[in-house]
Amino acid sequence: MPIYPQSDIPQSVMDNALQAPTGFDVSLPEGTNPEPLQQQPSVWDAAFRQNNLLAGMFRPAKQFEPADGYNPYSDKNELKGYEQWGSAFADSKSPEETAWIKNQIDDENEDRRVLSEAGTEGTLASIAAGVIDPVTVASMFIPGAQGSLAARIGSQIAIGSTGTALSEVALNNQQYTRTLGESAAHITAGAMFSGLFASAGSLISPGVRSAATREMADALENIGTANAINRGMDSLPDGGSVGAMRIRQATLDDLTIDGGKAADIALKAGGYMTPISRVISSPSRNARITALELAENNFALRGNQRGFETPVAAETRVRGWRREEAAVVVTNKQAYSKYKADGGDLNYTRFREEVGDAMRNGDIHGNAAVQDAARALRQVVDRVKVAQQDLGLLPPDAELKALGQTSYFPRVYRVGKIVEERDKFRDLLVNWWSRGASAMSREDAEIAADATINKIVGAKIPQDFMNVFTVKVPGSSRQRTLNLPDNMMRDYLESDANYVLQRHIREASPDIELTRVFGNHNLESQLKAIQDEYDELMRARPQEQAKLAKARENDIRDITAMRDRLVGTYGMPDDPSSFFVRAGRAMRNVNFVTKLGGMTVSAIPDVARGVMVNGFSKTMKGYGALISKSPAFAANKSEMKKMGIMVETVLNSRSRLMADLVDSSTRTNAAEAGLDRVTDVFGKLTLMGQYNDINKAINGMVTADSILSGAAPASRIAKLGISPSTSARINEQFRKYGEVLDGWHIGNFDKWDDDYAAGVFQSAVMKDTNNIIITPGVGDTPLWASSPIGRTVFQFRSFTTASYNRATIGGLSEGTAQFYYGTAFQIALGALTYALKQSANGKEVDWSPQKLAIEGIDRSGILGPLMEYNNMAEKASGGMFGLGPLLGTGTQSRYASRGFIGSALGPTFGLLDTVTDVTAGVLNGDAGDRVLHSARTLLPGNNLFWIAPLINQVDPGMR
Repeated sequence: MPIYPQSDIPQSVMDNALQAPTGFDVSLPEGTNPEPLQQQPSVWDAAFRQNNLLAGMFRPAKQFEPADGYNPYSDKNELKGYEQWGSAFADSKSPEETAWIKNQIDDENEDRRVLSEAGTEGTLASIAAGVIDPVTVASMFIPGAQGSLAARIGSQIAIGSTGTALSEVALNNQQYTRTLGESAAHITAGAMFSGLFASAGSLISPGVRSAATREMADALENIGTANAINRGMDSLPDGGSVGAMRIRQATLDDLTIDGGKAADIALKAGGYMTPISRVISSPSRNARITALELAENNFALRGNQRGFETPVAAETRVRGWRREEAAVVVTNKQAYSKYKADGGDLNYTRFREEVGDAMRNGDIHGNAAVQDAARALRQVVDRVKVAQQDLGLLPPDAELKALGQTSYFPRVYRVGKIVEERDKFRDLLVNWWSRGASAMSREDAEIAADATINKIVGAKIPQDFMNVFTVKVPGSSRQRTLNLPDNMMRDYLESDANYVLQRHIREASPDIELTRVFGNHNLESQLKAIQDEYDELMRARPQEQAKLAKARENDIRDITAMRDRLVGTYGMPDDPSSFFVRAGRAMRNVNFVTKLGGMTVSAIPDVARGVMVNGFSKTMKGYGALISKSPAFAANKSEMKKMGIMVETVLNSRSRLMADLVDSSTRTNAAEAGLDRVTDVFGKLTLMGQYNDINKAINGMVTADSILSGAAPASRIAKLGISPSTSARINEQFRKYGEVLDGWHIGNFDKWDDDYAAGVFQSAVMKDTNNIIITPGVGDTPLWASSPIGRTVFQFRSFTTASYNRATIGGLSEGTAQFYYGTAFQIALGALTYALKQSANGKEVDWSPQKLAIEGIDRSGILGPLMEYNNMAEKASGGMFGLGPLLGTGTQSRYASRGFIGSALGPTFGLLDTVTDVTAGVLNGDAGDRVLHSARTLLPGNNLFWIAPLINQVDPGMR
């Protein structure tokens, strides 16, 4: 339930409640009449209106006569002072309705002011109003668990947070000034911090405990990325990989995972499944070095204890480019808001296409908002272009003009339209090449046109064909560049500025960073060095030649696979546009929008990851900075955005990685483009992006503070890629430009004059944040999972192997005490997640210790794929074999609703099984409860955590 901020000076409840005595015995100046007593705003009325559904339910709805042609945005003065709530006026059809909405906003803001100034009374009134909210009252009749204190607390957390979620959804719809961020904050507070502070109250300082009672909405709100990202410096320095020269001097023992027998056992138990965990155990020293320079990981090496810093991986450098990708999205959104305020009538998609067209034509457009967006995005395009040109990956500007563009805008072809209209597009190319002084013969032009179309259609990623390319005519020494002006083939080019530029950044950045780190994007010299080293090993150990030959084959396969995954081509089919490939991609999107509505609740154990790495006190101090709205947290958010860390709300990149939706193949038709948009919108509705950004911001804050303050151990600093000399340079920059706010060290790295130190610092924070809040990387999933069928079978399981690599093996290799008690905390939060999900679904919670333990282990992800194997075995055996039957707890709740097909072959095959079941039921006239429940699971958003409890009330399968 909502809690509002207290004023700085505590006030007595009675002082506020009782008015000063008044009456006729008060002496008045001669000749004046007594003034009527002015009614003071009621704190309790304000609390009731803000926090109880009944207030809105009994508020009379106004009806207004529409005014022809009325647009509240046409007159800039109409909404002056109300710009923050501009979207509230979108449906206003008359000046009277606009005035009424303004009045409602004023009333809501006045209520907020009254509650804030009322201090303690405002807090108590808010709590009381929330307690008697009808949804909250109804939730009190849900029976909770009996028994231990922990069981009772967990039960009430589950029930209370569900009621809060329902109440907040309704309040969000009733009030104009109440934002989704506030609702998300309250739900998150109810679900997360109730359990957190209930279980760990004795370890939290009084100041933090007091701060926990304050309003969280303002601190969790407005975390979308701003244009400051554009001004952030490059996250990493150019040149060779950081730490590359020192790591070349390391021995095989230095490059071995630390942690003793515990880490070795974990590596042998599950590490064989993923490429990075296999190569780190390779007999080849060069193979291990190349893997460390290529793929982001969380392994603590023995060499870290001896002063060897782990090199910054190319993958971490690539992730730094997300800052530019987020800038594209934010810039277009801001420009579109201006466009609509000025009376524009295009939808958002058409607006972005106009921006793309403007970028092809000198960044000039008849509409000021479109032109401003094109010119702002030119900075992003130029940064990518200059980086490519500096490395020889793109011709200089003079040659780029051969593309036939007024100004450079990456070309992405509409493959589906070209396939459908191949003859028409072919004639366009033939006619262009067969005219002019240097014209080709008609026959040669036709051959060149066919070769061009085949190259476009067969490109595995648009980057293969995005820039200048040439086609050689058979039997001739002449080559032809596709310099057909864009305006002549406009219908065959993607113009959506978001789609083109995001795609361009994702696919150009790997080539850029691989070339910077390894000298070229193919890793030619590194692969040759590995081959040569194995030749030497075979000569030195002839009795092991067969074993070494197999190891060499595996290393080359794994390293090239991780390289190609980073580029986006590994496992791609020969024909990315084939029906089955496109259907599989579409089905994965459908699975995402029908099955992952509760992913944010499932991510509650993420809170414990910070404890596992940085310890309880430091992590809780970070959450305390969030709750108390510390200025240090606000400054840190700006730092994280500039680093490209806090951009999940904009990009939802972690959610897409965990749902295995990353696919570099181009979209081919409007339906697939529409499904992509639905997927993007659904990702935002889950609130997972906001939740990820909050956790990444807090843990990034803790990591940055430990580096800048010098509190982190030398071995941990080395693991993050910082050498002693670089650490000294970072500390020098902090002394010159940094500051300490509320005990937190804020770097202000964008002011540093040592770009190298700034780049290493940023990469260290980014790497650690991605490891704490598990973000799967190119080395964290089995290779077979990258094939079209593998992506389908392995969907939603990439987190399990990534968690095992980064949390379990990584934590054991570091071997700190906080890893072990943090693991216990993560299991406890996994059990809490189980209780929340069961309660939300109206199911009974099993509070037995063994059930809570196994559910906690399963949902924490600490055993990764090992628990997946167990769960599949339980499902396949009908509950006869596995940990559940052994402990007498039954199948884990995560698998309870899945059939055997869905458990073994992934959600797509489970979806097909469900569709078959529903179809058969309808055709046979057997639309019973089971069929109706199955049909419900096919609806997009049916299990969104803030909607599902309502649907469950009418779902016969949930009774």
